[in-house]
Order: sequence, then C-alpha cells, then structure tokens
Amino acid sequence: MKNNFIFCITFAVFVFACDSKTEQQRNIARLYVDPVTNSEDPEIRMAYGLNIVPPWPDGGSVFVNLPEHLEYMPGTKGIARHHDKRTNVWKVNADSTQAGYNVESLTETDVFFSVSATTIDSTVNFEVTIRNRSNKTLHSLRPLFCFQYHHLKGFPPRLSDNFKHTFTIAGGKRVAVSDVRVKNPGAIARMAQVGDCVDEHNWWAEEMGGFMEQPLDQALTILTAAQGERKVLLRWTPGKNFLSNTFIPCIHADPCLGDLAPGEARTVKGELIFTTASWESLGKKFDFL
Repeated sequence: MKNNFIFCITFAVFVFACDSKTEQQRNIARLYVDPVTNSEDPEIRMAYGLNIVPPWPDGGSVFVNLPEHLEYMPGTKGIARHHDKRTNVWKVNADSTQAGYNVESLTETDVFFSVSATTIDSTVNFEVTIRNRSNKTLHSLRPLFCFQYHHLKGFPPRLSDNFKHTFTIAGGKRVAVSDVRVKNPGAIARMAQVGDCVDEHNWWAEEMGGFMEQPLDQALTILTAAQGERKVLLRWTPGKNFLSNTFIPCIHADPCLGDLAPGEARTVKGELIFTTASWESLGKKFDFL
C-alpha cells in the first residue's frame, strides 16, 4: 500500500512537470523555414526568409526577409536580394529556438554577411554582421529587413486600417502612423528617418508621397491587433528608419549601417517582441509617453 502511494505521488509530480514544460514551450516563440521559399520562381523565392510563430495560442506567424534587400551607394548596388538564386540559407536547431546562417554575397565578391536569431520566451533576438573583405569601400549601406504579418492572426489585413494600428516614436511620444501628415494620404507605404542616422536614401517613400517629415527618436515600430491587447514590437539598434507598407502588409525598423571600408565589419542588433503589456509599461521600458 505504501509503495503504491509513493508511486502515485511520484507519477503525479512527473505529470505536473511534463505539463509545466509543455506550457513553457507554448510560451516560447518558434522558428522554422517554409520549403516554398526555395521556389524556382524569383517572385516566390525567398532565399533569406524565416518564419516566426508567436507564443500565443492560434497566433499564426510572422514571415521575415532578413534581408529583403541589402544595398550600398551610389546606384543602389545589391549585396543581397530576397530573390537571390540560392537555396534558403537558414539553419534551424532541433527545438526551433535558434537559427542562423553565414554566406558570401552572390554579386559582391569578398563581402560576407551572417545572421542569427534566438528566441527567449516571447522575444526573438537578432544579430546581423557584415564583413567587407574586398578592396573597396561600401558607401551608405542600406538594409531592408521586412517583417510581414499577413499570416499573424488577429492583426489588420492588407490594405485595411493598418496605419491606425501601427505606431512609432517621435519627440518622446507614441505616434499613430495614421495621424501623421504626408503629401499623399493615399500612399500605400509610410516611412520616416531616425534623427541620429545621417544615411537617409528615403527616395522611394518620398516619390510616392508617404515620407513623414518629423525625425524619429529610434527605430521602433509597434503593431497592435485589430482587437484585444496583443502587440508586436520591432526594434533595431543603431536605428535608421521606420517603414510600414499596407500592401504586403509589413513593418520595418531598419538599422543604420553607414560606410564599410575594406577590412571592416559591422554588427547591428534587433528584437521582435510579442506582448500583451500595457502602453504604460511599454512606455517606461522604451522611453516614450
């Protein structure tokens, strides 16, 4: 009888531990690569595409092109494009909490770039390093790291009220993108420059009339759900710009890279945060009202 009692207690502890572990696993963002990104069709192929599953039940997923484009000036010369003709480069570990790659540019000999992604609870931390082993300076590096949310459950669909649910930080305050004046209110994308980054090259948004004149405090973009408290925060440091495109739909908070001389390397860091925290607590953490 005593042995049976001890067995029951031990079994109950084991089941509780397993349930707790399962619950913890549900609360961790996960990473995976979709095989469709290896399509022969350049319009479908996403050589640097990674899928991120939020820690929410039935949360859908975020798709990130990291990078969508990586360019330098003058002439917007490409170091990497999402449609580069190569097999998807990401390698994901067994429990889907870490991923990364390290490759050489297909168009710029001796230019290398590496990316890592690591999930810690509801946050995915990114690190991007570019190494210039060529004999020329890469001027005004322009990264475009595209985070697409069309498969994220409960968030605005494309060409809807996306700008009302997208926020950035200017003058120490949270600013709804829908409330910012631009030359063309019908522009499908809006973009703004971080004040501390001297590299601008925002001609695309300027031409369509979606450029926001007020400089930003930091490269921080906040996307809210259509209903409820769910939020997605995207931040890169040091920051270059904010971009929201309702057509895809996607958000950016791209980093500032500057020039890269022969022999130099530069690393930038980013984070994607899934949260239900209040605006007050987020304001305290990220320094805005």
